[in-house]
Amino acid sequence: MSTPTLWIIESTYLKSGDELATVTPRHRAWLDQHYTSGVFLTSGRKVDGTGGILVAQAESQEQLEAIFVDDPFVLEGCSSYAYTAFTPVKRGKALELDGVALVE
Repeated sequence: MSTPTLWIIESTYLKSGDELATVTPRHRAWLDQHYTSGVFLTSGRKVDGTGGILVAQAESQEQLEAIFVDDPFVLEGCSSYAYTAFTPVKRGKALELDGVALVE
């Protein structure tokens, strides 16, 4: 069984709170589509309010960029994204990842 490639995707907000609030419901609906597909694993706003963090499982950055092109935050110029890939080697029991060693 091969080890999956996981991604830390960091967003940086480019617009103000009111502008973000208008687009956020559409952004969350877009997120839900990709949680359902299994690509997105967890996400949320950064504590400092400057953007967000998303953890995803994907084969390539190109695959993710093709998904993010339809993000309402991208379409409305609300956020930019940076992608960092990593290969997990250990996991806790709260996370199911085939091919990654469970530490109990």
